[in-house]
Formats: sequence, structure tokens, C-alpha cells
Amino acid sequence: MESGALSEGISGAVQTPARADRLVGTRHRDRDYGLRRILFAADTVALILALGLALRVAGSQDQPELAALWIVPTIPGWFLLFRAYGLYQRPLRQFEPTHLDDFSSLFHALLVGTLGLWVWFRFMPVDRLNLEDVIAFGFFAFLLVNSFRAAVRLIGLRVRGPEKVLVIAPLADVKILQRKLGNHPEYEMEVVSAMTVADEGHEGLDLPICENFDDVGHLLRVGEIDHLMVQLNQELISQEEIAELMRTCHRARIRFGTFPREKSLLPPGVDVNHVEGTGFLSYHPPVLSRSSMLIKRGMDLMIALPLLAVLAIPMAIIALAIKLGDGGDVLFSQTRVGKDGERFQLLKFRTMVPDADAMVAELMAKSLDPDWLVMEEDPRVTPVGRFLRRSSIDELPQLWNVVRGDMSLVGPRPLPVRDDAAVRGWGRHRLDCVPGITGWWQVLGRNNIPFREMVEIDYAYVTSWSFWGDFKLLVRTIPVVLGRRGSN
Repeated sequence: MESGALSEGISGAVQTPARADRLVGTRHRDRDYGLRRILFAADTVALILALGLALRVAGSQDQPELAALWIVPTIPGWFLLFRAYGLYQRPLRQFEPTHLDDFSSLFHALLVGTLGLWVWFRFMPVDRLNLEDVIAFGFFAFLLVNSFRAAVRLIGLRVRGPEKVLVIAPLADVKILQRKLGNHPEYEMEVVSAMTVADEGHEGLDLPICENFDDVGHLLRVGEIDHLMVQLNQELISQEEIAELMRTCHRARIRFGTFPREKSLLPPGVDVNHVEGTGFLSYHPPVLSRSSMLIKRGMDLMIALPLLAVLAIPMAIIALAIKLGDGGDVLFSQTRVGKDGERFQLLKFRTMVPDADAMVAELMAKSLDPDWLVMEEDPRVTPVGRFLRRSSIDELPQLWNVVRGDMSLVGPRPLPVRDDAAVRGWGRHRLDCVPGITGWWQVLGRNNIPFREMVEIDYAYVTSWSFWGDFKLLVRTIPVVLGRRGSN
């Protein structure tokens, strides 16, 4: 379809009441408009409660609940401050919930705002805030604002449901995107329709299919689509058609996104720069400096050593349960491939029968993934082992691997020798970092992710490492483990 026909067939179908050709709107789309205001309301309540709690805990005010209301006149200032730090914009622009990404910005905003609040109370007809009040307010505000924002996103998802996404891409990529979004409801998106290459067929895709751009225009016109995603694929759609689709979606207040045909061209950490209106994607050489490695190692020891001390008794009880189960060894030791290809002995609590490794070749015929052994119900797992695996408790002995330096708390998955041999080419660079107990693969879904995508995810981690990224992965591991997501 020519660009002009596309513009006429879709653009005219989704005209806005104010002016049909207006590209720049005067307000956000309905979902984002409501989210911004609910976030602001949640922040307001959180700040008032935080001050009330701080004054009650510090005990410097006779009537802390009444004194807390003196924060209300400062709320417009808090809104402008949070807005300046992007705390109302990032949640609208990023797919992934931004609670962890907002920690730094929220901390700085609260630091500035708390200083302003202290000055404000100097001129109010109530007692001034003392140091204890200020510290307590900052603590409670940080805790409550983050908690309320997370609750707002969760309640909003339950009430509104996920964004309805239409994907224009080859069949295989539509299936991959459908699976990825299905594995992560926190992204608040669901593929509801697709347009694929005409001669591919639609086998295995249980979705309404758009045969042409007229069908796409119809879905946009009747408000069935919240988000249009297009693969940059010349065989499917031209650059002119993509540009027109983007403008059409903007006029209709529909979210628009593209993704490259080659996934490796857009790894995490890529920067967008502009020179006189021309956009560039910048790929910087990955660097893990000696100071960064020292910081990473220091964090490993500061967390692993206390955990081993605290968990010594529970781990002894687990060891006893394994021993009483079948009388076999408590620990399972397996050769894994670590940094720069060096091999080490990874430790786990034994969860399988003693001759489990000898059964791998026979069970591969029933594996859900042709590249490694993944089964819904592995017959080698013992009753005690099943509990340990589902709760990820079997991984605890790897804390000793962290102390020894064989592993890190966060890093690429350490593969057995057999699986490592299947990784070739650029994928070998996943071994440039020390392997970890947890990482992007574990957080994003573990065994729900195919082997080849796991290699890509680990490669992306290695090429975009940051201390803050490791911290986020550690925090995100907690709900994944508690929810048993992707456990095998």
C-alpha cells in the first residue's frame, strides 16, 4: 500500500475532535492522564502520612496529626519538584515498572523537599522541625511513596487491564513477543492482534489477524488498540509506511513502538543522541574497570558472608532432611564453566537421585527445549528436592562459591560443560564476567526462557554492566523466588 493510501485509509479513520491533523496533543492519552493524577494523589497522601508518623515517632509535637497538615500548602511545590525529577514521566514512557529506577531520583527529590519543608516550618505557627523529625520524615516518605506508587500500578492493572497491543511483524517474532509479554504481566501489555507476512500462515497463533492496513485502520478507529508495535522489516512494511503509521498513532493518542529485525542491534545500555534533529543510536565499548570489579567483589562478600552465618542452622536442618530422605550425599557438586572459560565446582543441595546425570541423554527426547533439559516434571527429582527447587533453597550452598570467588551474587548463568559447548561465536563473551547466583535470566523467567535467548540475555548483561543494575537484580530476585516464577 502506498504511503498516501495508508494515510487516507488510517489517518482519516482516527481523527481527533479538535483538529484532524494535529500531531501534538494538549493532554496525555487517557491511561497516562489518569495514571499521572493517581500517582500525584498517592504521593500527596504518602507525604502527609510520612510527616504525621515522623512527628509521632520523634515526639517533638504535641498534636502530630494536626501539625502534619501544615504540609498541605506545600503540595504544589512537591508536585513541581517530583515533576522536575521525572517521577511523573518515566512511569508513562518505560514498559517496565520504574520503582527501582526511581530510587535515586526520589531520594534526591526528597532530600531537597525535606530541606524546603524544614524552612517552611520556620515560618509556620507550629514548633519547628528538629533533626530527628527531618530524618524520620525522610525515611517514612521514601518508604511510603515507593509503596503507594507500586500499589497504584498494581490496582491500575487490575482495574484497567493491560494495554491492548497490535504487532506488525513476521509470525515467529509475533509469537516471541506474545510469549515475552505473557511472561511479564508487570509490563501491563497483552498482544491482542497481529499483521504478519501474507504467505506465512497463522499456525499456532490464536489471535485475530489483520490481512492489510485497512484492517489495522479499523482496529485503530474503533478504539480496540492501545499500542502499535512494528518490526523494522522491509519485507513487511516500508519506511514510508512506518513513518505514516507513527504519525497516525500520535494523532490518535495511541502508543507507537518499533523494534529491529536483528535483536542484537538494540542491546541494553544503548544511548540515543541527536545532532540537528537527526537521531543516532550510540554503542559504547563495554568496560568493567578494576575499581568496578573491586566494588562488585566487595558487595559479594558483604552480603554472602553474613548470609552464610545467619543461614547456618537452617542449612544444617535442610542437610539433615536430605540425608534422612534417601541416605545419599547432602551436596551436589558439578563442573561448571566460569569467567574466561575456567572450570569450577558449583555446589547445590542435592535435589535428584544419585545417578541423575546418567539419565540426561535418555530424557532429552522429552525436553521442552531442544538445547537443554527442561521438563515440567523431572522424574529424577526427589520429594525433598522438589520443595528445595521450587523455593530455590537448593541454591544456598552457592554462597560458598561466592566467598571463594568462583561466582558472584549477580552475573551470567554458569553452564555445565555440555551446555557451554553449545554456545559459540559472540555468545562466548558471556564468559567475560564472573557467573552469578542470580541474573537477568533468573529474574525474567528462568526455565520459561529458551536456551538461545538466555545466551542473548547474558551477553546483554555483560555488555551493559553497572553496580546499580546488580542492585536492582538482587532486589527483583526476591519476588521472583517467592512467586516461584519459572522454577523447574
